[in-house]
Amino acid sequence: MKKTLLMLLAAAFAAFSVSAAETKASAEKPAAEKAAKPAAEKAVKKAAKPRKKYVMPADGGLAVSTTPKARNNPNAKRKSTWHKRYDAKLKQIADYKNDVDMVWIGDSITHFWEKDCNGNNNKYKIGGLNTYKKYFSNYKVINLGYSGDRTENTLWVVNESGYLKNLKAKMAVVMIGTNNIGHKRSTPAAAAAGVTKIVEGLRTQLPDAKIVLFGVFPRGANAKHIFRKQVAEINKVICKLGDDKNVFYCDITDKFVDKKGNLPKTLMPDVLHPNDAGYEVWAQAMMPYVEKFVGKK
Repeated sequence: MKKTLLMLLAAAFAAFSVSAAETKASAEKPAAEKAAKPAAEKAVKKAAKPRKKYVMPADGGLAVSTTPKARNNPNAKRKSTWHKRYDAKLKQIADYKNDVDMVWIGDSITHFWEKDCNGNNNKYKIGGLNTYKKYFSNYKVINLGYSGDRTENTLWVVNESGYLKNLKAKMAVVMIGTNNIGHKRSTPAAAAAGVTKIVEGLRTQLPDAKIVLFGVFPRGANAKHIFRKQVAEINKVICKLGDDKNVFYCDITDKFVDKKGNLPKTLMPDVLHPNDAGYEVWAQAMMPYVEKFVGKK
């Protein structure tokens, strides 16, 4: 009798445990489903909305590449990373009281002088912060490079951002154009026209500064890559902007590629952006101009 009673109690306890577990699971299931629903709906909407394909204008993007356009509305209430950089650079210029040694103009390759190649979330270990500290820590440099910028965005930086309104600089360094072809927004000819406009804008905004214009850096793993050919087309045009009086053209393609025309990942791990070793190449090419136009520090 006693044994039977114990068996009945054990069965009842087991049934209760199963029921409790099922109740808990039933309670948790709607909560989990509710949490997953927005993410799932967002993914479905994103998949359902086709990405609008950019159609190259009949002029090859000439009008777009030569017309100043801000990447973001600088007066927007919602502040993005772009806005924070914009405000920080205005403050830096004010702190220097509009008097600097150099202003650097360009896209992510210029921007990433400020990037630590050993920082977090840096898969390819790109960036030249260590090299920057090695060569330029004693100089007053305003880096106006913006990741993702094309010539039209840089034109806005030069002519309409307000950065250069009262700025006095001894030297300006320019390297821009790769995103025009990389984003497939313009032909090499249109990109080159955009670079030309940028140089003209700098001559107007900073009449006393010497401009050092670097040829667009090579991109793509080997010499047969389409980007490599397009970069060469851009440089073939913009090299003519150098007059060795106010504008000094410098192409360091041969410093980046090997004898076969390959782009070593030891200099550009993602075959586009330099690492510290790549920025060392750029710094060594830049320093003769810095010492000549700004001086040794």
